[in-house]
Amino acid sequence: MERPILLFTGVQRLARNLSSMGYESACLMEPGEKISRPEEIDHLVEYDPKDPWSLETWALNWDKRNRVAGVINRRERRVLEHAILNQALGRPGVTLWQAKTLRDKLSLRLFLQRKAPWLNPEFEEVDLREGKGPARFPFVLKPRNFFKSQLMFSCRDDKEFQIARRRILLSIEEAEGRHGVQLERTFLAEEKLSGRHFSIDAMVGGSGKVIFTPPVQLTIAEQWGYDDMHVAVRWAQAKVDGEEERLLQRAVLGLVRALDLQLTPLHVDLVISRDEVKVLDAAPRVGGYRSEMMELAWGCSLDLMNLELATGKDPTWEPRWRKEVAVVELFPPERGVLLELDGLDRISRLPSFQRMVLRSRKGDEVGLAKDGFRCGLFVVLCSDDEDQVREDVEDLRKAVKWKVQPK
Repeated sequence: MERPILLFTGVQRLARNLSSMGYESACLMEPGEKISRPEEIDHLVEYDPKDPWSLETWALNWDKRNRVAGVINRRERRVLEHAILNQALGRPGVTLWQAKTLRDKLSLRLFLQRKAPWLNPEFEEVDLREGKGPARFPFVLKPRNFFKSQLMFSCRDDKEFQIARRRILLSIEEAEGRHGVQLERTFLAEEKLSGRHFSIDAMVGGSGKVIFTPPVQLTIAEQWGYDDMHVAVRWAQAKVDGEEERLLQRAVLGLVRALDLQLTPLHVDLVISRDEVKVLDAAPRVGGYRSEMMELAWGCSLDLMNLELATGKDPTWEPRWRKEVAVVELFPPERGVLLELDGLDRISRLPSFQRMVLRSRKGDEVGLAKDGFRCGLFVVLCSDDEDQVREDVEDLRKAVKWKVQPK
């Protein structure tokens, strides 16, 4: 008997473990992409990310299309592909107009200004080629369709804006080539809000019912003394302030209602400033690191909840335990060629150490997020003891030393 198929927009962990659940897996892959253990995937589908609409023709003509039980996306760059496949295969979830609104930060701002203006900070569109800055300061200058905190600059005055503008224009083509993204040439200038930063991952059911997962508090790199906007630490904490959580959930619910989302995960970045909550970014997918963090901290798999949504079911949040988790992203202090990364041997000896991934090697070009680079190293920490995790984060900061030849 033929099994139903789950179609993924890229190879991920869940796609390798489906046979025991009664499914086959199909995964998109780019031309020449190296896939580890490809035998664990039932169907690999090559497509050109420069032509996402080719997926519509493929899906409409695929001889196995009637067996597709759901489409799942975990990739930041493949929100549009997800919506195209949903439409072509007649699957529920994120629609084309929702995907187009959410993947462009300016489109999201303009949409919320009409539907839920209380969720928006002040903002305006800025053309970097013209050299004219926004009308108000301070602000955060950010790309409309990039991910993480890359090519983002904090600007207190026009002098800082002009420095940021020139730096972005010098870096933008390299960043596009490094990540395979075509960026809009106008940027978003967004009011810079001081306050507490959070993210929430929610699961939106078929009737619009929202299942909230606990908020994750974010430490922005500026709080560590970096001149950069990347998220230095994501904290999944057992103790969450009840009033803050209600404020955050209310904002996420407002976003869900404004966009009329159904049967989709939703990752939202927010800030609580002056007792108000503003939405900083949102995407119809599970957030980066979030499934691992929630499994470690609460014993719940967001990937399995996402699978239930993709197949038309309403998932449930059923925590099995509570632990403290931190994911730390580490960047070099400046751009250049990596000569040495000292202190790695000390990381695995931290009491709460879970795992680490080294992305940058000796001889690689490295840099901050504002120069268009991803983190060179990330570390996952987990413990029953909150104080231990916080102590290990501080020890980690001190242990890792970057030696970089400036470019």
